[in-house]
Amino acid sequence: MVHELLLWLQQNFTTVAEQSVRYQSPRGDCEQRSQGETRTALLQVDHMRAKTKYKKIIEKWTSQLGLTGRLFIGKLILILLQGERKSIKDYLLLQKTSKVDVDSNGKKCKEKMMSVLCEMQLPCGCKQLPAFEVKDYSSLEELKTEFELVGLLELYHKYVHMLV
Repeated sequence: MVHELLLWLQQNFTTVAEQSVRYQSPRGDCEQRSQGETRTALLQVDHMRAKTKYKKIIEKWTSQLGLTGRLFIGKLILILLQGERKSIKDYLLLQKTSKVDVDSNGKKCKEKMMSVLCEMQLPCGCKQLPAFEVKDYSSLEELKTEFELVGLLELYHKYVHMLV
């Protein structure tokens, strides 16, 4: 019975979720948005041992899934993804179920230490990034500047600043 209920929810929730919803921005202006709207996700990766290979895999997946964003590599390793909710969820599934890195013995391993810091609607007034890029940074001030350049400084202050 529980299984039947879950199947029904999966089939019918998709129909409801695809319908347009009214969105009220903080400034008070309303706009029509659909569930295919642009989402933003911020992920933290604990470490990358095989950086070159790992970067190529991330770039390949984001391209295949139609995602844009940034891979920030420095003291913290952050992945900023923008795109449709389904594509982001597909990316997360790939990230956790595929062998993307190597362990201390050099054996291929899955990403078990990644955490999702946030997943939200692209803030009103922000445009989706045009492509996925890898950005190396050497200081937290540089990282902050990168978030400022893409119009997501608030995201930095809310989720990244506290990680340091």
